[in-house]
Amino acid sequence: METLFDNIISKIKEMKAEDFSLLKVPTVIETTPCFSILDESFDLNSKTLIVVDEEDKYYGLISPKDLMVLFATLHTDITNVLSKAKAFSRTTARDLANQNLPIIVDDDKISRVTECMIKYESTVLPRAKTKDDPVDGLISINDIILAVRNIWKEISIDSKLLVLDLEREEDE
Repeated sequence: METLFDNIISKIKEMKAEDFSLLKVPTVIETTPCFSILDESFDLNSKTLIVVDEEDKYYGLISPKDLMVLFATLHTDITNVLSKAKAFSRTTARDLANQNLPIIVDDDKISRVTECMIKYESTVLPRAKTKDDPVDGLISINDIILAVRNIWKEISIDSKLLVLDLEREEDE
């Protein structure tokens, strides 16, 4: 007998990356100086930047965390951080970019997307239509959570009934 919980899980497992909205974010060329990146990222209110090479081929992502690591050391006050920043004036987007994140394609199942987010401890992953297409945005953990919530609402599940259903299943 299929439970309410099983119904939710089966709907979620059917999902693919293409079922989620594509989060468009700014792109910077890998030779962009780090101080220009700070300007662009803050001016555009972006939390992540896509880094591409001169031929517009994906290279990596830059997050605010990547920028902060550039300037900060453990127990450093803000004055020392700003003076240390001069030493990084030659640092470029290429130096800051996280290249380790796998590219998610529209055909990838939700299980691969979530496994990659967990493995790489990332709340966003680069996304392309196919493996041969350029990265054109990101897939976000927020989109996944929203989709699960929407499935939950679509099925009109009462959380108390779900708990009872799961308890009954355990008793059998």
